[in-house]
Amino acid sequence: MKYFFLTIKHKWFVLIAGLKTKAPLWRLIIHDWSKFLWSELPHYQRQFFGKADDPEGFIGCWTKHQNRHPHHWEYWIPRTGHSRCNPPFLDNEPIPMPEWAIREMVADWMAAGRAYEGKWPDFENWTWLTNHKKRFRMHSESFERLEKILKELGVKIEWEK
Repeated sequence: MKYFFLTIKHKWFVLIAGLKTKAPLWRLIIHDWSKFLWSELPHYQRQFFGKADDPEGFIGCWTKHQNRHPHHWEYWIPRTGHSRCNPPFLDNEPIPMPEWAIREMVADWMAAGRAYEGKWPDFENWTWLTNHKKRFRMHSESFERLEKILKELGVKIEWEK
């Protein structure tokens, strides 16, 4: 039950942060809805408040979560095996994220800091973002949109693409 209540808290902080990032209200309301499903909730509970004794179950759960929610940059990396699309795209190569998804993603990052670390990010020195930015695999258009949104918020960060 601890993770259930932590998720409620996180969703509240996503709403607050999303109003700042100008994410669509509907996206903020339905944010992370799947964390309440049986296919996710027990895995998160066990991983963060239990024995963390099922790494394969947790990875499967996390992959499902990313594939259900377009506010995760991983959602925008196609893994279909199909190459006959118009316009063509390559598997495992990011496609552009819409701006609304990026706004929700940034709100999610802000809210995670508040819910899990107990404080809103310091935009002068956003440690989490600095430490994780190299992992992001996004289309160049998505990076441009992300930079624009971060600039609107007053976040100071250097990108190495």
